[in-house]
Amino acid sequence: VIGSGSVDIPAYKITAPAAGKILGLILESGERIGKGQPLFAIEQPELDAAVEDAATEAARADAELTNLESGSGEQAIAAADYSLQSAESSYQAAEQNYQKMASLYAQNAIARIKVEQAQAAQAKLVAAKAHQTRLTAKASPEAIEQQKQAALQAQQHYQQLLQKQQANEAQSPCTGIVTEKLLSSGDTAAQGQHILTIRATEQCQVNLKMQPQQAAALKTGLEVIAEAAVLKKTFPGTITAIDNGTVTIMLENKLEELKAAMEVSISLKK
Repeated sequence: VIGSGSVDIPAYKITAPAAGKILGLILESGERIGKGQPLFAIEQPELDAAVEDAATEAARADAELTNLESGSGEQAIAAADYSLQSAESSYQAAEQNYQKMASLYAQNAIARIKVEQAQAAQAKLVAAKAHQTRLTAKASPEAIEQQKQAALQAQQHYQQLLQKQQANEAQSPCTGIVTEKLLSSGDTAAQGQHILTIRATEQCQVNLKMQPQQAAALKTGLEVIAEAAVLKKTFPGTITAIDNGTVTIMLENKLEELKAAMEVSISLKK
């Protein structure tokens, strides 16, 4: 036995990643949630519009590159016609799928990435319809290379904006229970404002206070066993941090039985 301490159940404070209106927050206090599950997003209309425009521009640049690389004369015309026909036959389905994904996202039923995928697919079809190019002569290698660079820059710009948009969505850092809900969907939040508190249900930790020289003999990653005498049960765990004389241990498995402040003794796993 290397020491004893009391069980601490982590509680995560979820704050607004940006300033704006809260979207999709349908959770209530007492509800359970899984790790990684979408919690809410912050609406930023200007950024959302910029992402949509960038997706269309990236698709347009790719479509133009395809046209430049497709050859010359009748072959190029046939390829462009086929691209246009495919786009027209698929556009309506893509538009419906995009609207469906947007509706599900607003209900917090799916992650934002599903909407973005539908949006990108729709943008490609729009580009194919709007930029049908009938070439009469084969494009020069210089023109093709120039368009490749333009397409690359357009895609990079789109990805940069996409990352900013994704950063506006909050996800649950753990599997747990919502214990506080301070704002609701439709409310306006300031950046960093406290929105939710989630108490973990599948993890807890124990902080051992030891002499610094004793703690120095341990190392992170070591497996330990926590024994709760009151339950007459043991729980596996791992040393996750050592800070001078404080050793932090994360416990796992059947943690519903462990309660906050319950005393446990810690021993190294043999």
